[in-house]
Amino acid sequence: MMIRDKGVAALDQARVGPRRSLLLGAEHQLRQPLNAVSLLIGELSQGISGRDRDAVIDDLRYALKLSNRWLDSLVELEKAGQGLVVPELADVHLDEVFPRLQEDFAENFEGLGLDFRVVQSKQVVRADPHLLRRILTILLDNAAKFTREGKVLMGCRCVGDMVRIEVWDSGLGMAADEWLRVFDPYFRLENEVRPRERGLGVGLTLARKLAALSGDQLEVASRLGSGSCFSLTLRAVDVSRPRVPVAQQHSGLPPNPLDGADILLLEGDEAALLSNHLELWGASVHLTAASRAALAQGVERQPLLVLADHEAFENCGGWELLANLRRLGEAVPPVILVSADAAAPPDAGVHILQRPVRPARLRALCLFALAPP
Repeated sequence: MMIRDKGVAALDQARVGPRRSLLLGAEHQLRQPLNAVSLLIGELSQGISGRDRDAVIDDLRYALKLSNRWLDSLVELEKAGQGLVVPELADVHLDEVFPRLQEDFAENFEGLGLDFRVVQSKQVVRADPHLLRRILTILLDNAAKFTREGKVLMGCRCVGDMVRIEVWDSGLGMAADEWLRVFDPYFRLENEVRPRERGLGVGLTLARKLAALSGDQLEVASRLGSGSCFSLTLRAVDVSRPRVPVAQQHSGLPPNPLDGADILLLEGDEAALLSNHLELWGASVHLTAASRAALAQGVERQPLLVLADHEAFENCGGWELLANLRRLGEAVPPVILVSADAAAPPDAGVHILQRPVRPARLRALCLFALAPP
């Protein structure tokens, strides 16, 4: 996926004339969490304490998280609509895509009490790997919102020289006259079983736009009360062709930054889980004891990244260690701290990974931390 030059996109937009403002269309929804923040701050100003105060703080965090999530969705949709996203097609092996999605979503579906199954496939499709993953993520998120009980199934089938990826759910379904409207911006069904997780109603709009960028087709079939099936139809690739890693199919795409990356991991309750994820993504993990001496010795090895529990890092003198390295003019590795608190850290080179740890968020934050400035 490539971000297109804004000047070229603006010229194209001028040719087709004005269109509806996404921001104005979402104005009412965007104000809801901000109004909630204002009310919650008013409650805190009354001097409440104990569990009531903790509950209000949790609600504040959720309202801010919701605002950020909605704004991110609008930005994505705006970029796609203005032609700023240009697909970079490659031969994508579904036996690389499906297992990772299954890993990322398994915990969430289990927490919702839903049976999540993925039928693995050896099929190869022609697609932009990043856009394909984004589309399937939207479809799986959508299935979670509308499925009270039962299961969600993802698999694919061959249709001539095409491959159709399908996401089935046993949710509430929809009437036939809602099938097309469900892809309209801001259209939201009123039968979501988890309204607290409700979005702006632009996820499926974005998914269809991203699919259309590559000439692919996203469709839905559903029956009220009997669940839905969203299907993404892609061009199949002859599996007899030599297998080439996606990163090597475009000279402009950088290799996976985690492949072979030396990561220093401080021992802790979640260390085994974090190590498993990192090694699965190709990183070389060095597990060290949670002590001042061990942390200092580990950093001397000049790892590409340090990952630790926030409290353990602090107890091991991590902040002093970073300050000493800077004072001596030595290289300071980026640091990711796992914490229940989303507050910004007092150091520009330190990133916070909020609990509970989600594999997708961990991977994204590692890639962000390792990206060149």
